Amino acid sequence: MSAAAVGTPCKLLTAPEFVPSAKQLPRRRQGIISQATRSHTRSSSGLRNCRASAPLAILATGSLLTRSWRLSRSSSLKQSSNVGLQAVEEQWASLEAEAKSTDAGVRFVQAKIDREKGLVPHTDAKIRYFGEGREKPRVTLFRDQAGWCPYCQKVWLLLEEKGVDYEVVKVPMRSYGEKPESFLKLVPRGLLPAIEIDGSLMTESLDIMFTIEGAFPDPERPMFPPAGPEREQATALLRLERELFGAWCSYLFRPEMPFIGSSDSDFTAALEAVDKELGRDSKSPFFLPYNHPTIVDMQYVSHVERAIASAMYYKGYDIRKRFANIDRWLAAYEELPHYMASKSDYYTHCMDIPPQYGACFPNESETALRARDCIDPSKAQLPVAWQSSLEPPTTLQLQTPEEDYKVEAALSLIQNHEAVARFCCRAAGGDVGRWARGNPTKCELADPFARPNEAFLPVVDAVLRTVAAAVLRGSTAAAVVEAAQSVVDPDTRSQAAECLAYLRDRIGSPRDMSMPAAKFLRAYLGEAVKALCT
Repeated sequence: MSAAAVGTPCKLLTAPEFVPSAKQLPRRRQGIISQATRSHTRSSSGLRNCRASAPLAILATGSLLTRSWRLSRSSSLKQSSNVGLQAVEEQWASLEAEAKSTDAGVRFVQAKIDREKGLVPHTDAKIRYFGEGREKPRVTLFRDQAGWCPYCQKVWLLLEEKGVDYEVVKVPMRSYGEKPESFLKLVPRGLLPAIEIDGSLMTESLDIMFTIEGAFPDPERPMFPPAGPEREQATALLRLERELFGAWCSYLFRPEMPFIGSSDSDFTAALEAVDKELGRDSKSPFFLPYNHPTIVDMQYVSHVERAIASAMYYKGYDIRKRFANIDRWLAAYEELPHYMASKSDYYTHCMDIPPQYGACFPNESETALRARDCIDPSKAQLPVAWQSSLEPPTTLQLQTPEEDYKVEAALSLIQNHEAVARFCCRAAGGDVGRWARGNPTKCELADPFARPNEAFLPVVDAVLRTVAAAVLRGSTAAAVVEAAQSVVDPDTRSQAAECLAYLRDRIGSPRDMSMPAAKFLRAYLGEAVKALCT
C-alpha cells in the first residue's frame, strides 16, 4: 500500500520506489531461511515461549488463591482459610509499602502514573501525548504486545521522535498467539505494524513512516531530505540497510560452510560499509548531517540492535567493539528515552528472533560460550553480573544506583503477584508447549493455552514472596536458599522449582522491566530454583 492510501494531505513525501522492501530479502515466511537443529535454543528457551499477552507488567489481575490446597504438606499450609489468605495479602502489602518508601520506589510509582497519563514512552503506554491538548489522537498504532517486532519499533520510534500524539492497540504476533478477529477484520492478512491516520488504515513499516512524515511535516526538523544530494544519500543508505539485513540473515540463519564461502566475511563487509557511512560526518553521530535521527536511522536501528545481540550470543561476534562508528551511533540513540523504552536486552532478542526468522546456527567459539553463560537465565546467579562487557550497559544505566533496579524488579513482581503466581503454575499444569509443537513458525514452548495447576498457588506464592523480599533487600545467595527452603516442604520442591524456572526464563526487557532489573530478578529466581533443587 502506498503513502497515498491515507489521503491527499499525506502525499507530501513518499518512500523512494527503488528501495528494496523487506519482502525481497530472506524471511521465514518465504521459506528461504534454512532450518537448524534447535537443541541449543531449546535448552535456553525462555521469553520467546511466554504468551505475549501475559507479560509481568500487563498480566490481568484478579482474585486468586481462592481454592483449597490439597497437596500433601504440613498442616499449617493445608488450610487456605480466609484468615490465612488475609495474612498472605498483608505480607505482600507490607513488602509493597517497604518498596514504595524508598526514593527509587517513589520514582517508580510516579513513572507509572505518568505512563498511564500518556506522558512518557513505555511498552505499556496505551496513549501518548506530547503537547497540552488531550484530544483523541489522529493516529492509532497497531503493534505487537511485547515489543518484539522490529518493524513496529521503527514506526514507534518515528512517532516519538516527531512528537505525534498516538493511541496504541496491541496485537499478538503469530509466533506467540492468535490474532483477534477484531484486528483481522481491519487487516485481513494480520500484518504488523498497521496504522490508522484520520480513519485511513495502512501497513508496511517504511510506507507508514513516510506517510507519517507527510501527514505531520516539520521543515525545521525533517525526517527525510525532501530533495537534492542529501535525499540521494539517504536513498542509497536505505538500500545499504537491506544489504546489511541480508548479510545478517545469511550469517545467522544458515550453517557455516567455510569450504564454499564465508557468510562471516559478507557480514563483516556489510558492517564495514555501514560503519564507513556513519563516519562521514564527525559532527553528527547519525547517518545524515542532522542532530537528530531520521527515517534512515530508524530503518537501521531495529535490526542492528537485533544483529548485535544475536551475533554475540550465537557467534561470539562483538559488533560494538569492532566498529567504533556503529558504537557511537548506538550510544547516541541510547541517550534517547523513547529508544530505551523500546530497546530489548540480548536474551530477549535471542529468544524472540528464531520464531520470527528461523533457527539460528550457533558456533562454539570461546566468546560465544561465555556470552551464552552470561546471558542465559538458566545460568543466572548472585552476585548479578549486569555490567558485563559481553552485554554492555548504557552510560545512564551505569550511573544509576543498583538499588533502583532492585526496587524496580521487586515492585514489578509485588504489584502483580497474584497473576504472576498463576502464570508460574502453568509449569505444573497441562498443555505446556502443545500450541507450538510441530509448527516451526511458532515458539516451541509458547503457551497461550497452557492451563495452570492452581493447587500449587499457595506454595508458589510463598516462594515468590521470599524472592521479592530478597531482591528488595539485596539478600545474599545463602539467605535466598534458606528462605526458599523454609517455605516449601521437600516433597514439593521440585515442582515449585519448575514453576519458578518457568517465570525466570520468560522475563523480558523492556516488556517487563529494564535490562538491569531483569537480570536481578532472573538471578534471585535462579538462586531460589537452585535452593529447591538441592
